[in-house]
Amino acid sequence: MKARIILITMTICAILTLICGCGKEEKKTAKETKTENPVVEEENEEPEPLVNPHKGQKKSLLTGLWVKKSVAKKRPIAFMMGNTSEAAPQSGIGKASVVYEIPVEGGITRLMAIIEDYKKVDKIGSARSCRYYFVHYAMEYDAIYCHFGQSKYALPVLRKDSVNNINGLENLAGKAYYRSNERKAPHNAYAVGEKLYNFAKNKGYRLNHEKNVKSHFRFAKKGNSLKNGKKAVTIKPGYRIDQPVFTYNKKKGQYYRSQYGKPHVDQESKKQLRCKNIIMQFVDIGLFNDKKSLVIDTVGTGTGIFATKGKYIPIRWKKDSEFDVTHYYDGNGKEIRLNKGKTWVLIVDRSKMDQVSIQ
Repeated sequence: MKARIILITMTICAILTLICGCGKEEKKTAKETKTENPVVEEENEEPEPLVNPHKGQKKSLLTGLWVKKSVAKKRPIAFMMGNTSEAAPQSGIGKASVVYEIPVEGGITRLMAIIEDYKKVDKIGSARSCRYYFVHYAMEYDAIYCHFGQSKYALPVLRKDSVNNINGLENLAGKAYYRSNERKAPHNAYAVGEKLYNFAKNKGYRLNHEKNVKSHFRFAKKGNSLKNGKKAVTIKPGYRIDQPVFTYNKKKGQYYRSQYGKPHVDQESKKQLRCKNIIMQFVDIGLFNDKKSLVIDTVGTGTGIFATKGKYIPIRWKKDSEFDVTHYYDGNGKEIRLNKGKTWVLIVDRSKMDQVSIQ
């Protein structure tokens, strides 16, 4: 009996010794783990300075996009281009930030390309003659007006001190223009951007915008999707000769232009012309006493259409004087906000509104 008690006692002691030993081993392991993987306190590092992604840039007055300050401060050119089948495709028009398309005699249209960074464009044209109403629109952008001749009705406007123009018909305007052998006259007159700039400089024209100049358009900060607008996948302004069509590409978010039954491209880049915004402006168009030259009422008020991102809304336009900026308003009387990018302005005869097609 005594031997049995001693055996039980020894067994209990062995068990207790094993349990205590395990506990010590666990504690030792935990202690070792703590030593092998110390907690490293984070240092209070100074935050990295924020990098300005638009350093040395400024928002373009024409597109609302960021461009070099040296470009944004320069006055653009407003360059007259022919748009008959013989004159197309044009060179340098793909560099334009804004394009005006306006009827001239015979049912054809002419294009006025407003180019901001024109100094680097080696070939612009073909250059064509001036109509007075183009000058009215060019002055809205503080532009240097470039043309190759003019109608007699444009002369009084061109002679105004406030109109800085470069006329290629006057001895090729200091060799800024030249005749190309690629096409027949009158569709073979072109200009070199840098030479236009140098001519303007030598002429004493103001090369930069005046201080505190305002943008012609107002641009949406986060984009304008025209939530209450109607669908506008294809837009046809109804011009009889070139029959242009603007087709919305949803993936690119832009309108692609075709005319004469094929894509309208820049002769140099071979890229199809496109734009973010389309403004169609209905105006009164008549004839001078000669029964040939067009009269267009650029001043006053009227209706129109604004299209962007595949939708359109009706608008009203207002221009107080010949060289004043045209403002565009929505149905609530608020000035419309364009999406940042290129804009195409279509001047359409009010009496031919029924020929406009939007689908």
